[in-house]
Amino acid sequence: MAARVLIVLAFLTFVAGLLVNGQEVADLPEVKGYKLHCIESSGITESSAKKLAAGESIKDPDQQTKCFVQCFFQKLRLMDETGVVLKDKLETFLAKLMDAAKAKEYVSQCDLRRTNPCDTAYAVYDCYLGKKAKLF
Repeated sequence: MAARVLIVLAFLTFVAGLLVNGQEVADLPEVKGYKLHCIESSGITESSAKKLAAGESIKDPDQQTKCFVQCFFQKLRLMDETGVVLKDKLETFLAKLMDAAKAKEYVSQCDLRRTNPCDTAYAVYDCYLGKKAKLF
């Protein structure tokens, strides 16, 4: 129980402090409430949650970590339940956080597909992370 509380606090602290183009990601209406649901439903570990919160790439992420990312993307309606990234919606979402041209470029460059929705979500997340674009 204490570990779960630490995960929630670490993640909420990270998201609450994230500024992009002068706007806090946590203040975007789409983001509120999704974090806690996805933490609970995925079973993500404290260690992985801390790494995601720090914007670190996880070399060999476990399935819970991948499914946390998938849950978050699905809640934001950026990915459907079958793991298909909804590019138009992702581009619109990213345009709230960065220049629209850059958002379109990133969506094109990070158009990835893996064997299941959780793996696809993490691959897309990791691609954005490699471009120094934080989605959480």
